[in-house]
Amino acid sequence: DHHSYYSKIIFMMLSLGSRTALSSPKSFKSPRSRAPPPIRVRATSATQNGTVDWEICRQSGLTRLQYRREGWNFWQWRNSQDTSSGASDSSGKRVHWCAAGEIGAPPVLLIHGYGASAYHWRYNIPELAKHHRVYALCLLGFGWSEKAQVDYNNGKQWIPQIADFIEQVIWPEIGTKQRVVLVGNSLGGYASLAAGSLRPDLVRAVALLNGAGPFEDPTKPPADPNRQQTLTEQLQVVVTGLIKRVVLLLAFVRAKQPARIREVLELVYTNKGQLDDDLVDSIVQPATDPAAADVFYRINHRTTPPLTINALLARLQAPLLLLWGLQDPWITPAKAEQVRALYPTAQLVGLQAGHCPHDDDPVGANAALLNWLKDLKD
Repeated sequence: DHHSYYSKIIFMMLSLGSRTALSSPKSFKSPRSRAPPPIRVRATSATQNGTVDWEICRQSGLTRLQYRREGWNFWQWRNSQDTSSGASDSSGKRVHWCAAGEIGAPPVLLIHGYGASAYHWRYNIPELAKHHRVYALCLLGFGWSEKAQVDYNNGKQWIPQIADFIEQVIWPEIGTKQRVVLVGNSLGGYASLAAGSLRPDLVRAVALLNGAGPFEDPTKPPADPNRQQTLTEQLQVVVTGLIKRVVLLLAFVRAKQPARIREVLELVYTNKGQLDDDLVDSIVQPATDPAAADVFYRINHRTTPPLTINALLARLQAPLLLLWGLQDPWITPAKAEQVRALYPTAQLVGLQAGHCPHDDDPVGANAALLNWLKDLKD
């Protein structure tokens, strides 16, 4: 269950936070990375929405997206499927995205993981853009996108967000209704799989990089949709929700500190040299939004039965790549094997990396993605 996976993260945040006194402001000061500053270069690929800049990391010599605190492009998303208030989302939500590569090239959409943003694909966008039109999207509630106080159960926002982004942003820009390849890490993998399964008219193929998501529990009987909760059960739900909100608020206060973020990242990266100040800052800044704590609670508090990986794979009719960091302590290689058992045609590629293989081992991840994408075109 991806909520048990989030629980691991939250527990880890609280455990790490307890090692440092909250009363000491200095304890939260993020240690500056010792890596020399990167070399700034202008990207050769301009978009109709402006240019993106590359830089070269002096440590690795790799080209990456230059960090911009203000972000890149914004789209006012009106979710036609949002009926929670009895009407469509007429005001819209501010959604962040960036893009690179020739507009006529095959489109690829990158979806970040839990707590991250479009910037997390910094080492992948320049390489993939040599052969593809590459888009990176910030899911609602994350990154530079609006911290909307809405229902996030079962990807309720993210599935239509991805679908609408393809139809309203990608297709008009490329001038054709060409299906898009989705590449998602962690939570973004779950959102990508859901979108690919439910909207085959929009999605050509799906790549999961240590994808999150719950499997069916064979020990639990299926829920009866007609059963009414007793008064005691309703009270338990309310009390549990209040307790969970307090615990999650405490976790969020501790987790959003730069030093805490760096500590958590160190636990799930094998290449510690990748953990520079820009990466940490790209996670810290969204957490300063006044609504961020409430969104953190909403994303981590599920109120409906989960949309399972089993159900999504049963509907999927597209090529599937499982690109897995074999050293991930959260979503282990055993999960990739579970997915492949349910979807035997899936291609599995393992990397000596942690939870975020695309940023932990960008050379290996880029090579695997490009090889797989090339096979899709042939």
